[in-house]
Amino acid sequence: MDFFAHQDRARRNTRWLVGLMVVAFVATVVLVYVLVIAVVLGGQQGDAQAAGGLLGRTAWWQPDLFVLVATGVSLVIGGGSLYKTAQLSGGGEKLAEMLGGRRLSPDARDPLERKVLNIVEEMAIASGTAVPPVYLLDSESGINAFAAGLDIDSAVIGITRGAVEQLSRDELQGVVAHEFSHILHGDMRLNLRLIAIVHGILVLGLLGYYAMRIAASSGGRRRSSNKEGGGAIAAILLLGLALMIIGYVGTFFGSLIKAAVSRQREFLADASAVQFTRNPGGISGALARIASANGSKLETPRAAEASHMFFASGLWTLFATHPPLTERIARIDASKAALLAESGASGLATGPTAAGMAGVAGFAGGPAAASPPTPTPTAPIPTAGRAEPRSAIDSIGDPTAADIAHAHELLASLHPQLRDAAHDPFGCRGVVYALLLDDDPNMRHQQFELLENLAEPTACEATRQLSLLIDTLPREQRLMLVDTAVGTLRNLSPQQYARFRHAVEALVQADRRLDLFEWVLQKILLRHLDPVFGMQPERRRRRKASGRDVAALLSCLAHAGGSSPDDAAQAFHRGADATGLSGLQMLPRDQARLNELGEAVDAIARIKPKSKRRIIEAIAATVTHDGVITATEAELLRGVADALGCPMPPLQGTATSA
Repeated sequence: MDFFAHQDRARRNTRWLVGLMVVAFVATVVLVYVLVIAVVLGGQQGDAQAAGGLLGRTAWWQPDLFVLVATGVSLVIGGGSLYKTAQLSGGGEKLAEMLGGRRLSPDARDPLERKVLNIVEEMAIASGTAVPPVYLLDSESGINAFAAGLDIDSAVIGITRGAVEQLSRDELQGVVAHEFSHILHGDMRLNLRLIAIVHGILVLGLLGYYAMRIAASSGGRRRSSNKEGGGAIAAILLLGLALMIIGYVGTFFGSLIKAAVSRQREFLADASAVQFTRNPGGISGALARIASANGSKLETPRAAEASHMFFASGLWTLFATHPPLTERIARIDASKAALLAESGASGLATGPTAAGMAGVAGFAGGPAAASPPTPTPTAPIPTAGRAEPRSAIDSIGDPTAADIAHAHELLASLHPQLRDAAHDPFGCRGVVYALLLDDDPNMRHQQFELLENLAEPTACEATRQLSLLIDTLPREQRLMLVDTAVGTLRNLSPQQYARFRHAVEALVQADRRLDLFEWVLQKILLRHLDPVFGMQPERRRRRKASGRDVAALLSCLAHAGGSSPDDAAQAFHRGADATGLSGLQMLPRDQARLNELGEAVDAIARIKPKSKRRIIEAIAATVTHDGVITATEAELLRGVADALGCPMPPLQGTATSA
């Protein structure tokens, strides 16, 4: 199943979940209404009326009361869900902090922290995404991890100290690949919605609990002096008890739905991790360690809320949010599952056992400390100049071991000073500024003058030091460097980001023209960083994508890559044919402006995933119409795909000419 099919499945799952929760809400309203009738009105009836009239249609059905009850239940459940949604509105970072996570600095030097940061960075580059923040759950000794966020741009990776300390590099890579599958396949938003909805139902039970407590404390003071008041208090006690039961029963079924949604996605994420790394022993070894001895239980009291988001079950519960470990291992490697069964390990062990460790040693690599990091396997790279965009499109959301190998090579070949700068708070700003410097010496001098007025002195100095290295940087490494820098830029304060953003805009506008790389770079930065700092895009009417939008996009790309008007026309028609749309007309060069390109891309980004795939294929057909994709064309293809919300791995084997 490819990225676009996964996105469609995520949409269907969301609609299915909403449908189930609507049914649960209606059932809750009906139950509360019946209880109000039985407890409140029944308490006011005489014994004769309670025996007869209360069972009649008139007593049981009172529309005004039903509307009142439905409104009250809606406010309670909706308010509880909205409160939890607001709590988590910051994306994955809020959840990670709620679970006790500590954000790791991108330039951390601790060997264990560096290990997990390097793995996450490698996976992100191979996926074509910005490097997400990594949170370490320091107080958790169990082996576990999670991915959280509202979308790819707000995603974070959380991992326990037990996982970092006890897993080998291959095993940790398998766990991280599993979590990247959740990021790329649209699972995270649904996970956060599940937390909010179940919390809303739970609030109903909490309301009943507090009503009982208040009534009980009031009843003790009034029991001796006021019999009528005592009857009302008894009715409130009964109503509170009933609400508490309904709330917790609703939470029970909500948790059941949450568990059912989670289990199948875990199988898919395991399979994706194996495809990603081409190393079944990594993820199966991590699962085997959990099953045999170390366990995955989390100590934080908030674990129950997010139990469906973890790599393995984070708590002991009646609601199995994850398939049995032995079944997950068997789907990856049946022989390892058999060996695990022979060792007597099943489920989650509470502590190390000699038999368990002996049984797992044969296939989990023994203690993690004894397992040196294994180099990323290499893969053959296609002949230069004959890159295959089709394979890159197929890798959107489903990167392969070859993509990891290519990312590993790109990172290894990056100048150490540039890589260190991308991880440094001031250096990452210098990287971006240097990428925007003009080739013309006079214009570059003006840009440095602008930076001296707009940017921090340390960032200006970093820009000067890095500019010579950036000038010699191969084009295929530029977007990779941006993806790395974006992860560090997320650590800026809002004031620092506002200053950085203003400086970027000034550098782009300094030469009074905007080329496609500047457009791509600015688009990537704004897309990935503005939401993090609460900056809303320009307010303009959201419209549906039209044929003109597609034509504007293909026209800009054709004119940018065409060596002549005829060559540009040929490129456009190749792309137009790939869309399957009729009547697309190429825009003249003077009309194919980049501001129109921005609006067109924003509109196309909102179309359905399966339709979006055809647009990506049309873009690829446009830039590769001559059968050769240059590094510049590959850069544009990846940049536009990113702007459309489709992270594409770096293309392999691009021609070095621009």
